Amino acid sequence: MHFVTVLIESATMTQASTSKRAAVEVEREDIITALPRNVVDRILELLPVHDAARTCVLSKKWRDIWTTLPYLVLDNLFCKKLTAKSQAVFRKIVDDILLQHIGDTVKFVLDVSEVHLSSYADINRWMRYVARNGVKELSLNMSDNRIYKLPSYIYNCSTMTHLQLFNCVFKPPNSFLGFQNLTNLHMERITLAPTAEFCVINVPLLVELALMFCCGAQYLKIVSPQLKNLGVHKGHYLILNCFMNCKNLSMLGIELEKVVDNLKHDEISTLEKFLFSFPSLEQLYLGSFVLELLNANIVLDELPSKLNCLWHLQLGVDFGKVGQTSCALQLIKSCPNLSKLIIWVQGRDDNAETVMKYLETPTCLDQPLKKLEYVTISSFECSKTELFFVKLLCARTPSLVRMCIEQGIAIDSKEERNVTIKLMRFPRASTKAELFYFPFEATDAD
Repeated sequence: MHFVTVLIESATMTQASTSKRAAVEVEREDIITALPRNVVDRILELLPVHDAARTCVLSKKWRDIWTTLPYLVLDNLFCKKLTAKSQAVFRKIVDDILLQHIGDTVKFVLDVSEVHLSSYADINRWMRYVARNGVKELSLNMSDNRIYKLPSYIYNCSTMTHLQLFNCVFKPPNSFLGFQNLTNLHMERITLAPTAEFCVINVPLLVELALMFCCGAQYLKIVSPQLKNLGVHKGHYLILNCFMNCKNLSMLGIELEKVVDNLKHDEISTLEKFLFSFPSLEQLYLGSFVLELLNANIVLDELPSKLNCLWHLQLGVDFGKVGQTSCALQLIKSCPNLSKLIIWVQGRDDNAETVMKYLETPTCLDQPLKKLEYVTISSFECSKTELFFVKLLCARTPSLVRMCIEQGIAIDSKEERNVTIKLMRFPRASTKAELFYFPFEATDAD
């Protein structure tokens, strides 16, 4: 009798436990299914696409949610993992994802930069799919910028607002009229190969344009009157005339990989006019070779006009070249509202005597920089010219709050101590200025 009682009690406890567990699962399911759709979409957006697909097991209502996800991100890790099995597996899974997807593909990311593909037919097919399904944001990263040619249907995609291209050939068809709705365009390691002598791309709504390590930019002419941010990094050449009418430009960065050989005088003049033709320019970054070009056409003591709206200035400067040093100082003086200055030291001190003579002239920095509050000097090499430049800034910045100097080379402890003492002894026009000196720290790469 006791044995039967124990069995009954055990069965009752098991049933109660099962009921409690079922209730908890129902409660969990209710919590999941009760989430707002925008929250669900955000959760899935942050997951790799294969993990997003696995959420179909959470509940009945989640079974098909991932198939309507507007963001499909096939990142580098995802592509490498599948192609490590085989290209056939990679092709099948991506095909299945696109086949099961329902609705518009708002954002599509495909990164095969570390994947060797025997054929690009599948890539073309996937590009055709997203172009036909209303893609707005497209990011494509290939493995070699000389092989994959962007298919024609990408140029004809009228819904696209954001386009990121890496390592491919940009060759528009002759009938291409431009991206009518594009607002952001980022090209990196792109080979620009237009069919005509030069390619005119009409992008009336373009706000941000970045050209990074691109070849053939001399054939590219982009018409974008609404442009606000323009960045050209490590380019060989740039046609500036097409950007002259971008009166809304607020941020500009130009860093050339080298000084272009046999640059014509009128092209140098165009560079000078270009820099001073934007009334709304607020942030400016110029590499050392751009300073070299700009200095070739200006008087050492004067620039043609002021950059009245500019508050953030970044310059790459070789303090061994008097032209770059003088041009940097003239640009600084031409920004009456400058509050943040960043200097990247580039190159070795190979003509210190000439540069020092210039820096010691009373006119090189003969006016206070009343609005300058924050200064950073990176890759500091502790040369005499650099130290004198710092001394000038300290003496002419009554509003200075903080100056950070980041040493870029290894020196012995005695020399490092001497540099620190010199920096601390420089007279400061600002009583509240703080000077931070960061010694060089070697890394494993060094």
